[in-house]
Amino acid sequence: MKSDLITCSFVMDRNVYNAFKSIVSKQGQNVKGNIVKYMQSVIQYDNPNADTILAIQEVEALKKDPNKKVYGSFSEVLEDLTDDE
Repeated sequence: MKSDLITCSFVMDRNVYNAFKSIVSKQGQNVKGNIVKYMQSVIQYDNPNADTILAIQEVEALKKDPNKKVYGSFSEVLEDLTDDE
């Protein structure tokens, strides 16, 4: 066994396991593979990519801008867009 691998073991409710297994099996997956994919997804979204970081920085800058446009509803946004045409 490779030294960079670990074995995970846990106890859970049989009905929860069987329900989960039934759902992932219908998608052509198995429980272990699905849990590993879920863990990878958690890691991926906890560490945002460059585009996400830029978007977050843009939102933070907009929040600080006292001259930014503010809308009360989505219909106001649409009105503003049609006014520009």
